[in-house]
Amino acid sequence: MAHSRRIGCRLAAVALALTSVGALAAAAAAQNHAAGSLVVEGKPIAISQVYAFAQQGFFDDKKQDVVILLCDAPVPPAAIRDEFARADLVKAGKLHCIEQTIDADRQVINYKVQHDRFHRPEGGGSTEHRFDATTFDGKTIAGRAWTRSPQKSFDDVPYSYDVTISAAIEPRK
Repeated sequence: MAHSRRIGCRLAAVALALTSVGALAAAAAAQNHAAGSLVVEGKPIAISQVYAFAQQGFFDDKKQDVVILLCDAPVPPAAIRDEFARADLVKAGKLHCIEQTIDADRQVINYKVQHDRFHRPEGGGSTEHRFDATTFDGKTIAGRAWTRSPQKSFDDVPYSYDVTISAAIEPRK
């Protein structure tokens, strides 16, 4: 009988631990928030998902850059850090994304826009792609990602975006 109680207590402890881990993961996901739109050829696409992760600084490897990925649908975990893994979803029109790399000085040093209307992802460096940070502390990023004016893709497709975000920053891999 005592053996059965010990097993029952252990199972209850494991269940409690798993519930706690699940609650922490849900809390972290719940704090991530995106609201705004990507507009391509005058058609708005609601952006509702945000992911943020740290990576080694591009210009200074002793510093940390933060990448924010803003999309209209959930992104498979393996595709969050890999634009090529998102490519088939984008080509099929199932996913539309904006990605910005922000350096330690809070400047956008690289951007990408993925939409099925573009024959290749739009991207590069430009002062027209902005991020106004309200929080940028290495653990959380919040602010506004936007274009100063309407842009044109390599295929001459007009686009713009304006999205307010808040997200926990995942550590470097």
